Amino acid sequence: MILYNLKGVIIDLDGTLIDSLKIYDEAHKRIFEKYGIKVDNVLDNFGSSPKEIILSVVNRNKLNVDPNVLQKEEEDILINEYLDKIKFNVGAKQLLNYFKEKKYKLGIVTSNSKRISIEILKHMNILNLFDVIITGDDVKEPKPDPEGYIKAIKILNLLPTEILAIEDSIYGIIAAKRAGVNVIGVASGVNKKRELLSAGASMVFKNLKELYNYLVEEENKNNNNNN
Repeated sequence: MILYNLKGVIIDLDGTLIDSLKIYDEAHKRIFEKYGIKVDNVLDNFGSSPKEIILSVVNRNKLNVDPNVLQKEEEDILINEYLDKIKFNVGAKQLLNYFKEKKYKLGIVTSNSKRISIEILKHMNILNLFDVIITGDDVKEPKPDPEGYIKAIKILNLLPTEILAIEDSIYGIIAAKRAGVNVIGVASGVNKKRELLSAGASMVFKNLKELYNYLVEEENKNNNNNN
């Protein structure tokens, strides 16, 4: 039972809570256009941090430019031109409201940068919902390393067994599992259901709306059984 002994929820941001991957893909390709580099299949690398993705393109093309400069250019494009295009994934607001009604502690663990993550959360008017936000800037090792989850768990002051993680990527699921957290997958990102299950997700839903419906149904069943 997912809700048994649950006191906290940690959710990934991009691809899980918000629909942003295609927008990142577009911004990522734009920063390399002026160098005459065509970047394909950027989304295949999502789950990795933006810094890692940029560095891999720079190294592969032997580009003489500071990856940190490119990352700032990409962030500027996202904030100045694309922020309004980022939307909640279906069911995201319902699920967040449900968790807050239950008074669960909420956290975000994302591979994205602090700057982008905070700007997005502010834009979506949900920044104040979270008790902890761990970004790629807060860790030495990004997902699939569990460092981000371990830090979030410590700040939430909960046991790993009292937390549910929600992720859309193989890397995210592996990171949560390595931290001892039960993780549910949502196939709203680039990875398919079978891939998320193979990575260690206890269950996989099509989207957050389907997960929300499942949790409400399970809660109702549990309440009826106790009456």
